[in-house]
Amino acid sequence: MYIDTHAHIFRANESAAKVVRYVPNYDASAKEYLANLKAFNFSYGVLIQPSFLGVDNSYLLNALENDNLRGVVVINPNNMNDLMHEKVCGLRLNLIGKDKPDFNDYKDVLAYLKESKKHIELHKELDKLLLVIEDLAKYDVKIMIDHLARPSKDTFKLLDEFSNFKDLDIYFKVSGFYRLDDDLAFSKDVFDKLKDIFSIKRFVYGSDWPHTNYENLINYEKAFNDFCFVAGEHKDIILKDNAKELFFI
Repeated sequence: MYIDTHAHIFRANESAAKVVRYVPNYDASAKEYLANLKAFNFSYGVLIQPSFLGVDNSYLLNALENDNLRGVVVINPNNMNDLMHEKVCGLRLNLIGKDKPDFNDYKDVLAYLKESKKHIELHKELDKLLLVIEDLAKYDVKIMIDHLARPSKDTFKLLDEFSNFKDLDIYFKVSGFYRLDDDLAFSKDVFDKLKDIFSIKRFVYGSDWPHTNYENLINYEKAFNDFCFVAGEHKDIILKDNAKELFFI
């Protein structure tokens, strides 16, 4: 039972966030995504709210009518309705290019995440990500890190600082390699470094379909094959067992 823990769906030219880095001019539907899952023998997929749709999770939530899909949403901290959906398994903070959040504003949210065993997902550049994790440490919640923590070759050494977080309930998505200096060998170095710090059970796979901003360089098949190279002998445990509890499967 393969599980893909990171994909996006959206309609062309739609955005709901106040500030956007990118708005695709094409549709990426749940039907197309499910076809990819079937073609590559994946049993389940997890839809991640894209940054350009802000807190309007309606398109994602509608897709969760399919039993093979789960969701991770983006919310305002004063409105947890979408987060409480039975097939939503986490909250995402899209922090690329943004200031570190004040988690005093998220106290009720973080208490709910802990009680419900849902997780908080962080998308942030490595040098600033570490500061966010330090702030979250006291809340005792599950933390999911997108795209192997987004290091660059210049910040690679900062991965050593994850040794300070070994006691946290922290996980990593083995995904988005083309976002890591567009160098697959470097991505493998990043994975190997994190694997030396954390148990292999702390890693899950994400296709990052439909690979926004990189559509001409990557597709579902290449993303999967690249993962197999990066994960090596650990491929099966990452694809199968690691994600079940985290994503309510």
